[in-house]
Amino acid sequence: MTEELATPVNRPETLLPPKVEKASATNTIAERARKRRLRERNLVVGAQVALVIALLAGMYALNATSGNLVMPRPDDVLRRSIQMWSDGTMTRALGESLTVLGLGFLLSATTGIAVGVLLGGFRFVGRVLDPFVNAMNSTPGAAFIPLIIVWFGLYSEAKIVVVWNAAVFPILINTAAGISNANKDLVEMGRAFGAKRATLFWNVMVPDALPSILSGLRIGAAISTVGTVIAELTMAQSGLGGLLASAGNRFQMDKYFAVVIVLMVLGTLLTALLRYAETRFARWRVSLSDNR
Repeated sequence: MTEELATPVNRPETLLPPKVEKASATNTIAERARKRRLRERNLVVGAQVALVIALLAGMYALNATSGNLVMPRPDDVLRRSIQMWSDGTMTRALGESLTVLGLGFLLSATTGIAVGVLLGGFRFVGRVLDPFVNAMNSTPGAAFIPLIIVWFGLYSEAKIVVVWNAAVFPILINTAAGISNANKDLVEMGRAFGAKRATLFWNVMVPDALPSILSGLRIGAAISTVGTVIAELTMAQSGLGGLLASAGNRFQMDKYFAVVIVLMVLGTLLTALLRYAETRFARWRVSLSDNR
């Protein structure tokens, strides 16, 4: 009897429930994806830092071989930047440029989205106006500057119109394309449930076109920065464009590069902000091909 009790009993191995195994596998995959994204982000940051260091080294080398007139030293640019921010020169110029940029971009976004929705939502109107939109878009914006000066003068109003003319067409074209290429399956589904045309337009087509609209706004914001500088260079010189013209005419290359850096940072921030908004608003879209 004692020997029988001492004999070990073979028991089956404990198995995890299927749901626990599936959750564990999902967590493992998610962890691997997170580590992969972290490695990729570190590589991107490392490559960007290496590029910055290479650019700075190139500036020093070019300055040593060609002098300050061709390329200023980075430390001279930094000192000039600190001086211009300290005495308020850069702050005043940035405020003037942001006023023109903001009003021009707001006007171009409003009119571009409104006309784009009209062209994309009403096919007959789109077919009638499409040649005229393409003709205006293919004409260089600089060709309209003399006419804008005659109509609006040389000051803020004219500069805002120049920025509007530069940025409105990318916004308009992207909006019209997004509306006209709305998800046909969603539209047909809405019609099958008896939705009216106005309901389909505002609740299906316009929301589905939102990523395209935001993409147009991102492109328009970048072009608005360029348009602002062009307007300030060609009309009454003020803002960052006026500082560029003043520094260039006097061959003050350290001052010139200080202003260029501000313009680069400004354009990068605007583009990053709109790209973030584009990513956030695009999350709701349903991908039928992925069965989500």
